[in-house]
Amino acid sequence: MSDVLKETIMAIKLSKPANRLCNFDELPDSALLSTTEVSYLSGRSRTSIWRDVRRGSLAESVRIGPQAVRWRVGDVRQFLNGGCNNGH
Repeated sequence: MSDVLKETIMAIKLSKPANRLCNFDELPDSALLSTTEVSYLSGRSRTSIWRDVRRGSLAESVRIGPQAVRWRVGDVRQFLNGGCNNGH
């Protein structure tokens, strides 16, 4: 796969969370965010996000299906503000 195609695919993937998160400050604390959205907001990779969970910096995710997890907006806000999230 060419570098240009890879960059185009990444831009498309990043535009979806960017569009959904344009009103992040207005979302209720109980709203759920995907790993991609948390990665976009924090500027951290998916691997780093899971490290943050193990370390206790980010609260545990909420399992919404056999292979799908989400994070509560309130937990993500606390994480982004440097707070400790030792889970619900």
